[in-house]
Amino acid sequence: MKPGLFELRGAYALFMLLALDSFLVVLLVPRPTAYWVLLPLLLVQVGAAWLALRVVNVVRDHRLLKESYGQELDFARQVMESVDHGLTVLDSSGHFVYVNSAYADMLGLPVSDIVGRTPFDFTVHDDHIHLTRAQGVRRQGQSNTYRTRLRNVDGREIEVQITGTPRLHQGRMVGNFATVVPVRPDLIN
Repeated sequence: MKPGLFELRGAYALFMLLALDSFLVVLLVPRPTAYWVLLPLLLVQVGAAWLALRVVNVVRDHRLLKESYGQELDFARQVMESVDHGLTVLDSSGHFVYVNSAYADMLGLPVSDIVGRTPFDFTVHDDHIHLTRAQGVRRQGQSNTYRTRLRNVDGREIEVQITGTPRLHQGRMVGNFATVVPVRPDLIN
């Protein structure tokens, strides 16, 4: 059943009961008095019917917006998974919240073993200085590109070029995006 349909049916049932009540008032109450009793009931019914239609429109618009958002999110994920180089998204504390399968393949790990960790966990220790500088530049709101080395699960070093961009939400930095491109892609596999 569609969201809001149950509530709408319940509202219509209440309107029918109000209408039945109004007709009983007309039949049982003497004529001049019945009209004064019936008028407020009819005004409440008209207002409730108008409000029910507004609720139905809000629920329908919300459902359409939710479906549209889901489609956009699915499209974005398909695009991010279709590229041959790594894509990563970090939160404001520097932890991965998203990595695409190309990045996970570079490291030889499943995506689930990477999300929640930091780039320091996969960067060669001697190159941590480059990563620290790059993060400082991004905290200042600037994009940057640098070369570094990642350590694969097998222990192999992979030289990559990383381009990082601050991730903003309502003018506030909430993390960053990065593309990770192997300098020698033939050495990955």
